[in-house]
Amino acid sequence: MKNTGSSDGTILWVAVIAVVLFAGLFRFVLLGGVALLGLAALGLLVGLGVGIVRSRARATADPDAAGDEPPPAAPPTGRWSEPRSEPSSLEEAREAGASNMRTAWISWHLRSLPEQEDSTDPRFLTGTLAVVPQADWDVARLRRHGRALWSLRTSARRHGMLEQVDERLDRVVAAISDLSEEEFDAALGQVNDQYLYHPDRQIRTAYLEGGAMGVEAIMDAVTAARARAREDAATRAAAESLARQRNAALRALRETHRPTEGRDAHAAWDEQAKKIED
Repeated sequence: MKNTGSSDGTILWVAVIAVVLFAGLFRFVLLGGVALLGLAALGLLVGLGVGIVRSRARATADPDAAGDEPPPAAPPTGRWSEPRSEPSSLEEAREAGASNMRTAWISWHLRSLPEQEDSTDPRFLTGTLAVVPQADWDVARLRRHGRALWSLRTSARRHGMLEQVDERLDRVVAAISDLSEEEFDAALGQVNDQYLYHPDRQIRTAYLEGGAMGVEAIMDAVTAARARAREDAATRAAAESLARQRNAALRALRETHRPTEGRDAHAAWDEQAKKIED
């Protein structure tokens, strides 16, 4: 009987100890889970706080960009899509191509380009323009006149006469090109590495297009110079014909007898002129 009682007591104590241990372990696990949840919540709050601070700092650095979302990127047009060039850059490249071609053409026929002088006195400018090239000028004289015109371009720009100087310069160089046996090579007008080897393909294309425009301007200048030469020749022929007619009238007047009383020299002039015309 004593053994049975002690056995029951031992079982009872073991059960009590197990319940206590289970309760303590359950409480520990429960408290540990709550602590983990608390740490996770604290980390989330810290992350949100850091994001808010960064967004405010970004808004302070760039006020215009605050609250604005970036626009969606345009879909690429191809595998190797290139950014579009600005219209102003393309126009500058075309103007450079045309200017380089014309300058090379002028330099080729004048053999050398003098320094351009910026003079405040327009008298030398107007005096040079007053010298009109003649049909009997040779290449050497045309080149001297062309170099003088080139040196006056800066001064002409100051006095608003650049268009007149360039027009005369094109006329002189066109006359040299007709008299000279050497041909101008258009490759000399496409040597600007800044545009010819530009990283942007559109800039390179615009520069070459400007060179083509420069060649067309050269052809127009030569055509206009030839037309002007024909007009000058026709005017000179007409003037010479009129001079011959007037000389004949004066010669006929000298061969007439002395005018009678009441008949003046003008009447005799008119009479002889009518006879010549008839």
